[in-house]
Amino acid sequence: MVSFRYHLVSLIAVFMALATGILVGSSLLNQSLIDSQRSTISQQQTEKDNLRRDLDTARNEVAYRNSYLDALDERLLTGRLAGQRVLLVTMPGAAGGDADGLTEILGKAGARVTGRLGISENWFATDEDDGDGAATARAREEIVRKHAIPELRGQPAAVQLAGALLTKGGADRAVAPTAKTFLEQLDRGGFLSRNNLADRADLAVILLATPADPTPTTPDRVARGIPALAAALDAAGNGVVVAAPTKAATGGVMAAIRKDNTTRRTISTVDTVEAVFGRMALVFALVEQMSGGAGHYGAATDSDAPLPPEPTPGRR
Repeated sequence: MVSFRYHLVSLIAVFMALATGILVGSSLLNQSLIDSQRSTISQQQTEKDNLRRDLDTARNEVAYRNSYLDALDERLLTGRLAGQRVLLVTMPGAAGGDADGLTEILGKAGARVTGRLGISENWFATDEDDGDGAATARAREEIVRKHAIPELRGQPAAVQLAGALLTKGGADRAVAPTAKTFLEQLDRGGFLSRNNLADRADLAVILLATPADPTPTTPDRVARGIPALAAALDAAGNGVVVAAPTKAATGGVMAAIRKDNTTRRTISTVDTVEAVFGRMALVFALVEQMSGGAGHYGAATDSDAPLPPEPTPGRR
């Protein structure tokens, strides 16, 4: 007869065998998982190293491209704008770095920047605005009426502003005393800011701002006002180019100018001006404006080409 002790020992042996099997099996399974994880980590590390090398290569290529263009631009641009005076007009929020880059490359092309004119958002206020906007518009118009430039009295504010700072030629390039008063009053009223502006310019460049992220909707009055200001500057001088960084190249003001049948034939635009090649395109666009042409250049899909064609000598 089998005793109880025999059954107990048998059960203990069975459980010990099960425990031993589980322990051995889990050890083998854990080792397999560890090996698999090590292989995955090694593969990811290799991919990371490859991506870092690719990124370093891309950065080196961009640095080389920019250095190459910086060295090349003087050879290509020297004398293109010799003797020309250019007014740089910055829109609300325009980057100082972009303005500095444009000033530098205009100098390489032989031009002299007569100064910077900063336009505030208040400039674009209209009578149809709600609340303070309408009052701001009335204040601007009061300044324009009271301190009007004599030969432009009765003309819109943008036309008088352009007439104060641009000329189609002539020996007398100094900003007239009445024009200085006009600009000073607008500056005091918070409609613009001035830097130098002792002389009138032949050409004008309007620099747009990089939109914030996420991009806010540009107020309608600003979207309408910038092309109108550009048209006034174009009429007062020998040409105007509206310049925009990459993020402002599509939609908004640039699209409005490029799609309008009137402005696209008279006002030139250039996008990607934060890059060397965009700034070089701007110089050639100004030369084209001096020859009576207009075009739209850059990387955006609605641009005509990266660069203007070689211009025909002459002045409009």
